[in-house]
Amino acid sequence: MITQSLPTALPPDTRTRILDLAEGLLLERGFNAFSYQHLAKELGVKPAAIHYHYPSKDDLGTAIVARQLRRLRKWRDLPRVADLLPVAQFEALLAVYDTHLGHERRVCLFGALAADFRTLPAPMQAELRTFNRELTEWLAQVLAVGRATGTLRFVGSPAAKAAQVLTTLTGALQVARVHDETPFQVIVGQLRLELLA
Repeated sequence: MITQSLPTALPPDTRTRILDLAEGLLLERGFNAFSYQHLAKELGVKPAAIHYHYPSKDDLGTAIVARQLRRLRKWRDLPRVADLLPVAQFEALLAVYDTHLGHERRVCLFGALAADFRTLPAPMQAELRTFNRELTEWLAQVLAVGRATGTLRFVGSPAAKAAQVLTTLTGALQVARVHDETPFQVIVGQLRLELLA
């Protein structure tokens, strides 16, 4: 009997490995708290290898945020998210933040970069603004449909409520980093209490 071995997943290329590590460091420490030396040491390469793929740290930072924006768009458009009812879409969003919590209480991209925003390169700032705007617009649409169908409740405009919810979730991750998961769960529970009809 001839058996075929199952195909194995290829290891990520160097460019992706750099991006993955830099993103992890950004979410853990902040953009200004790591250097190409950190990346090179962790990856076992020379700093020149990092510069080959990302000539400057500005390029690297912009690539990280641009990738997160692509992920957001892909996630938002997945049938398992796009085809859900508003309450389930809201819960899917909460699950994303809960995933950050599960990764050693990492903050989200916006939370990691907001404090350093004025020191970020202009292209990175632009990508972050686009990311935040698109996420807020998506959630505002979810909230609007939810209120129209009677499954979500809130006062004020959907855009204002979406901004409040996202700010609350960002802050909840930061509080969890200082304490433990308990405050995050309390805050998320309060959001559900206020929003779910």
